[in-house]
Amino acid sequence: MTQPRTRFVPSATAPAVTLHSVIMRLIDIVVGTVLLAFFAPVLLITSLGVFLDSGLPVLYRCPRLGLHRQPITVLKFRTMANGSHHHLEALLSEDEELRMEYNARRKVRNDPRRTRVGSFLRRTSLDELPQLLNVVVGDMSLIGPRPYMPHELDGRPEAGELLSARPGITGLWQVNGRSDLTFEERIAYDLEYVRGRGLVMDLKIAVRTIGAVVSGRGAY
Repeated sequence: MTQPRTRFVPSATAPAVTLHSVIMRLIDIVVGTVLLAFFAPVLLITSLGVFLDSGLPVLYRCPRLGLHRQPITVLKFRTMANGSHHHLEALLSEDEELRMEYNARRKVRNDPRRTRVGSFLRRTSLDELPQLLNVVVGDMSLIGPRPYMPHELDGRPEAGELLSARPGITGLWQVNGRSDLTFEERIAYDLEYVRGRGLVMDLKIAVRTIGAVVSGRGAY
């Protein structure tokens, strides 16, 4: 008999702090602050570009699950028409091919809701620069598993394990195909990271992220 899917409910129980998590938090604060200062001109220019192209708001605030299942708000430059996230269900219901692509990847390669500037920001990964603020304040890490939406982990037995690490701007799945991967493949890479995470793995991911961003593979 098929077991009913249960809704994923965040827990207040937090696992023990590890040496790796302490060291990574220190690195996140220092490197995140330096990167924020370095990219300040880019952040300002990009903000102006989004505003001139499609108005306010400049930032998109997305509710996600953070470390130890705590709710966080992930910041990104808005890449779609204002309020377009409310029209996703209607869009998918009208196009079976788009619906199949979204169900597999949780993304659409040629999303018609995307703005002109938004398409450029997605290809260059500049839309993710505001997440450096999330890193500095402690909601995210520079490297870690993907920050998941609450409904994405409904009924998944791996939820607790996936959320035992602070979500990252980049991670193992981002350097192995990004949005070209299916959702299940992303889950598998995130689990691999959580189970084997350490400073050596983090360094390798950081180096590979540069190549992934330059190549633009899977960025849409």
